[in-house]
Amino acid sequence: MRLSKRAFATGMILLSVLIDTAIIPFEVQNPIYFPNFTLLTIITIALLMGRTQGILYGLVGGLCMDISILIPTGLVSVLFTVSGFLAGYIGRKMRIRILSSIVAPIFSMMVYEISMTVYYVSAGGMFSWSMILYGFVRSLIGCALIQIMYIGFKAVFKPKYSRYEKR
Repeated sequence: MRLSKRAFATGMILLSVLIDTAIIPFEVQNPIYFPNFTLLTIITIALLMGRTQGILYGLVGGLCMDISILIPTGLVSVLFTVSGFLAGYIGRKMRIRILSSIVAPIFSMMVYEISMTVYYVSAGGMFSWSMILYGFVRSLIGCALIQIMYIGFKAVFKPKYSRYEKR
Protein backbone atom coordinates (compact mmCIF):
# COMPACT_ATOMS: atom_id res chain seq x y z
CA MET A 1 0.00 0.00 0.00
CA ARG A 2 1.35 3.38 -0.94
CA LEU A 3 2.36 5.94 1.65
CA SER A 4 -0.43 8.35 0.70
CA LYS A 5 -3.02 5.63 1.26
CA ARG A 6 -1.49 4.73 4.62
CA ALA A 7 -1.43 8.38 5.65
CA PHE A 8 -5.08 8.77 4.61
CA ALA A 9 -6.14 5.66 6.54
CA THR A 10 -4.19 6.67 9.65
CA GLY A 11 -5.56 10.20 9.46
CA MET A 12 -9.11 8.93 9.19
CA ILE A 13 -8.58 6.62 12.18
CA LEU A 14 -7.22 9.50 14.27
CA LEU A 15 -10.05 11.81 13.15
CA SER A 16 -12.66 9.22 14.09
CA VAL A 17 -11.01 8.69 17.50
CA LEU A 18 -11.24 12.44 18.08
CA ILE A 19 -14.90 12.44 17.05
CA ASP A 20 -15.66 9.52 19.38
CA THR A 21 -13.82 10.91 22.39
CA ALA A 22 -13.98 14.70 22.10
CA ILE A 23 -17.16 15.62 20.22
CA ILE A 24 -19.89 13.03 20.75
CA PRO A 25 -19.69 12.78 24.58
CA PHE A 26 -19.93 16.54 25.02
CA GLU A 27 -22.23 17.61 22.19
CA VAL A 28 -24.84 14.84 22.17
CA GLN A 29 -27.34 14.62 25.01
CA ASN A 30 -28.33 10.97 24.55
CA PRO A 31 -25.64 9.02 22.64
CA ILE A 32 -27.49 5.68 22.74
CA TYR A 33 -27.94 5.45 18.99
CA PHE A 34 -24.61 6.96 17.92
CA PRO A 35 -22.30 4.33 16.45
CA ASN A 36 -18.62 4.12 17.21
CA PHE A 37 -17.04 5.99 14.28
CA THR A 38 -13.61 4.49 14.91
CA LEU A 39 -15.06 1.01 14.54
CA LEU A 40 -16.86 2.06 11.36
CA THR A 41 -13.64 3.39 9.87
CA ILE A 42 -11.74 0.22 10.76
CA ILE A 43 -14.42 -1.99 9.22
CA THR A 44 -14.49 0.10 6.04
CA ILE A 45 -10.71 -0.09 5.67
CA ALA A 46 -10.81 -3.84 6.32
CA LEU A 47 -13.51 -4.34 3.69
CA LEU A 48 -11.48 -2.52 1.08
CA MET A 49 -7.95 -3.58 1.94
CA GLY A 50 -8.32 -7.02 3.53
CA ARG A 51 -7.89 -8.64 6.91
CA THR A 52 -4.21 -7.75 7.41
CA GLN A 53 -4.86 -4.03 7.07
CA GLY A 54 -7.99 -4.49 9.21
CA ILE A 55 -5.90 -6.01 11.97
CA LEU A 56 -3.26 -3.27 11.71
CA TYR A 57 -5.66 -0.34 11.75
CA GLY A 58 -7.84 -2.06 14.33
CA LEU A 59 -4.86 -2.23 16.64
CA VAL A 60 -3.92 1.41 15.99
CA GLY A 61 -7.48 2.64 16.53
CA GLY A 62 -7.94 0.41 19.56
CA LEU A 63 -4.75 1.65 21.22
CA CYS A 64 -5.78 5.26 20.62
CA MET A 65 -9.21 4.56 22.13
CA ASP A 66 -7.67 2.68 25.08
CA ILE A 67 -5.46 5.65 25.84
CA SER A 68 -8.31 8.14 25.71
CA ILE A 69 -11.22 6.36 27.48
CA LEU A 70 -11.65 4.76 30.88
CA ILE A 71 -12.08 1.13 29.86
CA PRO A 72 -9.40 -1.39 30.94
CA THR A 73 -6.40 -1.19 28.67
CA GLY A 74 -6.44 -3.72 25.90
CA LEU A 75 -10.16 -4.50 25.78
CA VAL A 76 -11.02 -2.10 22.97
CA SER A 77 -7.76 -2.90 21.16
CA VAL A 78 -8.58 -6.59 21.08
CA LEU A 79 -12.19 -5.99 20.04
CA PHE A 80 -11.25 -3.55 17.26
CA THR A 81 -8.54 -5.93 16.02
CA VAL A 82 -10.97 -8.87 15.96
CA SER A 83 -13.63 -6.73 14.24
CA GLY A 84 -11.13 -5.60 11.60
CA PHE A 85 -10.07 -9.19 10.98
CA LEU A 86 -13.65 -10.44 10.73
CA ALA A 87 -14.69 -7.68 8.33
CA GLY A 88 -11.68 -8.27 6.11
CA TYR A 89 -12.08 -12.04 6.19
CA ILE A 90 -15.80 -12.03 5.46
CA GLY A 91 -15.34 -9.34 2.81
CA ARG A 92 -12.81 -11.48 0.93
CA LYS A 93 -14.43 -14.90 1.37
CA MET A 94 -18.01 -14.11 0.39
CA ARG A 95 -18.86 -15.16 -3.12
CA ILE A 96 -21.42 -12.40 -3.67
CA ARG A 97 -19.47 -9.14 -3.37
CA ILE A 98 -22.51 -6.88 -3.04
CA LEU A 99 -23.62 -8.66 0.13
CA SER A 100 -20.15 -8.62 1.69
CA SER A 101 -20.37 -4.89 2.39
CA ILE A 102 -23.59 -5.52 4.32
CA VAL A 103 -22.98 -8.83 6.09
CA ALA A 104 -19.40 -8.14 7.26
CA PRO A 105 -20.16 -4.84 9.06
CA ILE A 106 -23.25 -6.16 10.80
CA PHE A 107 -21.48 -9.33 11.94
CA SER A 108 -18.33 -7.46 13.08
CA MET A 109 -20.29 -4.77 14.90
CA MET A 110 -22.56 -7.28 16.62
CA VAL A 111 -19.49 -9.15 17.91
CA TYR A 112 -18.23 -5.83 19.33
CA GLU A 113 -21.61 -4.87 20.84
CA ILE A 114 -22.19 -8.27 22.46
CA SER A 115 -18.65 -8.30 23.88
CA MET A 116 -19.07 -4.81 25.35
CA THR A 117 -22.45 -5.76 26.81
CA VAL A 118 -20.88 -8.81 28.47
CA TYR A 119 -18.12 -6.56 29.84
CA TYR A 120 -20.57 -4.02 31.27
CA VAL A 121 -22.70 -6.73 32.88
CA SER A 122 -19.67 -8.51 34.34
CA ALA A 123 -18.32 -5.20 35.66
CA GLY A 124 -21.39 -4.82 37.83
CA GLY A 125 -24.07 -3.40 35.59
CA MET A 126 -27.58 -4.77 35.35
CA PHE A 127 -28.54 -6.64 32.22
CA SER A 128 -31.56 -5.56 30.23
CA TRP A 129 -32.72 -6.55 26.81
CA SER A 130 -32.70 -2.90 25.80
CA MET A 131 -28.88 -3.05 25.81
CA ILE A 132 -29.01 -5.71 23.07
CA LEU A 133 -31.68 -3.74 21.21
CA TYR A 134 -29.60 -0.55 21.31
CA GLY A 135 -26.56 -2.51 20.11
CA PHE A 136 -28.54 -3.94 17.20
CA VAL A 137 -29.86 -0.49 16.23
CA ARG A 138 -26.32 0.94 16.42
CA SER A 139 -25.15 -1.90 14.17
CA LEU A 140 -27.83 -1.13 11.59
CA ILE A 141 -27.09 2.61 11.65
CA GLY A 142 -23.38 1.83 11.42
CA CYS A 143 -23.96 -0.46 8.44
CA ALA A 144 -25.78 2.35 6.64
CA LEU A 145 -22.93 4.76 7.41
CA ILE A 146 -20.35 2.21 6.25
CA GLN A 147 -22.05 2.07 2.85
CA ILE A 148 -21.49 5.82 2.48
CA MET A 149 -17.93 5.65 3.83
CA TYR A 150 -17.21 2.69 1.53
CA ILE A 151 -17.89 4.80 -1.56
CA GLY A 152 -15.59 7.61 -0.38
CA PHE A 153 -12.78 5.35 0.77
CA LYS A 154 -12.94 3.25 -2.38
CA ALA A 155 -12.28 6.37 -4.45
CA VAL A 156 -9.07 6.92 -2.49
CA PHE A 157 -7.87 3.33 -2.07
CA LYS A 158 -8.80 1.88 -5.45
CA PRO A 159 -8.55 4.42 -8.27
CA LYS A 160 -10.14 3.62 -11.63
CA TYR A 161 -6.86 3.60 -13.50
CA SER A 162 -4.18 0.93 -13.33
CA ARG A 163 -0.52 1.80 -12.95
CA TYR A 164 0.32 -0.90 -15.49
CA GLU A 165 -1.79 0.34 -18.37
CA LYS A 166 -0.73 2.94 -20.93
CA ARG A 167 -1.75 6.51 -20.28
